[in-house]
Amino acid sequence: MSLLTIAQGMSTLVSIQSPTSVLSNATDDNRKIIRFTTDAAEELERRVDWSAMRHVTTFTGTGANDDFELPEDFSRLIEGNSVKSSSGPVRVGLSPDEWNSLTPVEGAPRYARLIGGSISFYPYLAAAATVAVTYQSKNWCPTGTRWGSDDEEAIVPEDLIRMGAVWRWRRHLGQDIQDYLAEYESALADRAKFDGGIRSP
Repeated sequence: MSLLTIAQGMSTLVSIQSPTSVLSNATDDNRKIIRFTTDAAEELERRVDWSAMRHVTTFTGTGANDDFELPEDFSRLIEGNSVKSSSGPVRVGLSPDEWNSLTPVEGAPRYARLIGGSISFYPYLAAAATVAVTYQSKNWCPTGTRWGSDDEEAIVPEDLIRMGAVWRWRRHLGQDIQDYLAEYESALADRAKFDGGIRSP
């Protein structure tokens, strides 16, 4: 499936003419298709830790108390042991007061903190020492967080994008969405379970 095939699949369910193009044809219906499919894809990225969107990045120490910039597509850490050094797991989640009470020292990291778009470690990394961070990407399609072309295929399940866009369209028109929303939530729960787990909204 692609943006175009999702749009064509939606057409009969929301009573519009089946489009032959979407991004290059700025009709009111196509603008709604883009908006509602994007909203649905963003929700799917947020609610589920899809395995296809899981990445590992490695940070290498310089021997200084550095903050390391997270990848541009970083959304969140995976649950569990998401940060690991050569000496083992690194705990994440100290409060600001706990972190600020630590005196910077070089060594094998035991703690990490996220602040803004960066991650830092305590003790900080020695020169050439590495830490691996496993994270979920926010990029739900190959070109990032928005459709790049009509034939682009999303990374999140496209049948769920279609279902999520349909109930949003119907809600926009003030139509009943109960059955559509229930079907979507059931399918989402099943797909998330098969893929490895669902996050709370």
